Amino acid sequence: MQIPASPPNYYCTWRYMEWKPHHCGEEGLTVRDIMCEKFLFGEDGIAVTQHPESRNKLYLLLDDGWDVKSSMRGALDEEEWFKPYLGCCQISEEKFPDYGDTPEERLKTMADKIKALGWRGLGIWISPTISYGRDVIGRELDFMDFWKLRLEWSKYAGVAYWKVDWGSFDISDRHKKQLMLEKSKIYPELVIENAFVRPPINQKGEESAFSLAAHRYRLSYSDVLRIYDTTFPMSLPTTLSRVAALLVYPPAMEPGALGLINAEDELYVCAALGLTMGIMRYDMGSVELAGGGNESYGGTGPFPATRPARKQLDEVIRAANWQEVAPAFSIGLGNSIISTQRNSDRWKFTRDQTWNQSYCDKEFLEQRAPRIIARNAPLPVITSKYDEAEYPYIAASRNPNGALSIASFGRVAIDRGYYTCAADVLWDAGALSGPVGIFGVFNSLELRFNQDLSGKRVYAGDLLDGVLYDITDEVSVSKNSILLSKALIEKYSFAAKSEDFSEGGMLLQVGEKPEFVQIDTSQAKPVKPPRYRLTKLSLAITARVHLANNQRTRGKNLKKYDEEG
Repeated sequence: MQIPASPPNYYCTWRYMEWKPHHCGEEGLTVRDIMCEKFLFGEDGIAVTQHPESRNKLYLLLDDGWDVKSSMRGALDEEEWFKPYLGCCQISEEKFPDYGDTPEERLKTMADKIKALGWRGLGIWISPTISYGRDVIGRELDFMDFWKLRLEWSKYAGVAYWKVDWGSFDISDRHKKQLMLEKSKIYPELVIENAFVRPPINQKGEESAFSLAAHRYRLSYSDVLRIYDTTFPMSLPTTLSRVAALLVYPPAMEPGALGLINAEDELYVCAALGLTMGIMRYDMGSVELAGGGNESYGGTGPFPATRPARKQLDEVIRAANWQEVAPAFSIGLGNSIISTQRNSDRWKFTRDQTWNQSYCDKEFLEQRAPRIIARNAPLPVITSKYDEAEYPYIAASRNPNGALSIASFGRVAIDRGYYTCAADVLWDAGALSGPVGIFGVFNSLELRFNQDLSGKRVYAGDLLDGVLYDITDEVSVSKNSILLSKALIEKYSFAAKSEDFSEGGMLLQVGEKPEFVQIDTSQAKPVKPPRYRLTKLSLAITARVHLANNQRTRGKNLKKYDEEG
């Protein structure tokens, strides 16, 4: 399968679903009740209001709750409306009336309505299980027959993306690989994302051998591997640590798998390293940032203490626009380098900042990640000396199409919250093979190339609107290098700035496009991490135990429902 020219990025409804029950004026609604006609397609519905400038580049992904029934404002037990229908892929008639008579017709109605609003297409959350509700079609089938039927439904409806998450068979790579194989036969155009269910914090401060082995193997046969949930205050170091581990230890890819990494809502990490986006942030309208239901975004306290992501919507537009220039690319392309230096961030969680309340009982939590990551490109260098707390994270890459990306990311400290670090950075990038995307805060950025830059015109512009300006007279060019000051980067990173709190993002073009050097991208050499075989054996044993327990539970549930029916 060829990687789409436009990467399979999506906006996911989950965090909006968590927040909306606090701000809809209705009592008793659960998170999953938000997946209904009113809150999806009503005047203020998700599909109608969210990300209008970028939705033609994004799938609208309906998360956990789209295929279960209504809780009747919390009046029903979960055994009546939720658990028996999880993963059934049958749109509830009570939540979405008049969508058609069959599951595939109802899915097609949903997909057509979403595309009619300008979205690129429909994505759906998938629980790899066998639903046992009495009116679930195929409840008596085995795993593959159950899901082959649902692949046929998605093909008929034109569903573009499956986000496969937790469920009875989630632990089983054998079943997930079978699903990928059947997808290639029935509906090869469908993009399937897999994940490894795990805590939102890297338990030992950095990516563990066990989690890396699980991610690495799952990525080897997947179209997309999502690095899984993070806690927002610590999301940057958690994300960078997980991504860096995969880049350093790339797997041997299975034929036909796209091998893309999804870093969710860390949008500039995705832009800088060629990863796909699972956008979670949403437009709150006029509601204050500290207004209720905020555990995904740092609690009800002063939001600049973490990052005001729901008021950083320009980053969505900038990152999506840049990925039209430099799309996400496979783990199987290019080799990566990470610095030996690590940054270490700490945060003290309060009760309203995370669903995992055990984190709040600790004095602090620490997350570490490589200070600098380079993918398919030389490693940038921070040229000035700083106190340890003042070094940023730096990420850079060369896209297989030649485009170059570099980003600087801030840090988190208990006494300071989230803060940016303006460092002097030198990137000896090699060939001038395309435009350069620059994200975040720099004190200065020097770019060096193999070519003589004398006489070349230099252009720059905010990725928010794509307008380029001739800045040749504003920059310092010396033979094979160009020096950008902090003031110049800020000027053109925010040339189209709105009343938004986003960090900046700009496109730099040195010379004319026909002058760019054509490059070849090598295949990534698979590298096995230490203790890989032992860790993989541990994963296999864990999977067998979980599957056996889940199969027994399913048998009991089917028997119970048959007796009650």
